Amino acid sequence: MTRPNSATGERGFLLITVVVAVAVLSVMMMVSLPVIETQLQRDLEEELLFRGRQYVRAIELYLQKHPNLYPRNLEILFLEKCLRRPYKDPMTTEEKWDLVYQTSGAGKQSLIIVPSQFAGEFANRGFLVGVCSSSPEASFREYRGKKKYNEWAFFVGAKEETEMPEIQVYTGK
Repeated sequence: MTRPNSATGERGFLLITVVVAVAVLSVMMMVSLPVIETQLQRDLEEELLFRGRQYVRAIELYLQKHPNLYPRNLEILFLEKCLRRPYKDPMTTEEKWDLVYQTSGAGKQSLIIVPSQFAGEFANRGFLVGVCSSSPEASFREYRGKKKYNEWAFFVGAKEETEMPEIQVYTGK
């Protein structure tokens, strides 16, 4: 005796098995997504550290080529072959970095972070000594006592093992 519906029943069982398998895989992916996002964020933080240090090294090379002459902008570091290529800020979708200037006044030197939109008007008031991310997001790791990316300043003369000095942020005229 033959069973006429046996092939149809097996196909239905296979379909249910595939649907259950896809559902289980979807749940597993949703559980692992935060872990993946965290790892990507940590990788971006490492890239920020690398790129910031590359700009500091490029400014130091520029100062070796041109004693007592600081660069006017970041593009000149690339044009003078002090920087292999212009790096984007990895923590933002924009390409521009905030700039770190050193100023002298009343016999005291201070550092100021200047957002990229104000860089043109600030260029003659100080010396370009570094870069800083423009992202106000909180970081996973703490860098030199600072927990936000726009507080992670990379500048010439910085000592990695010390706390970040107080740095003013320029907000316009």
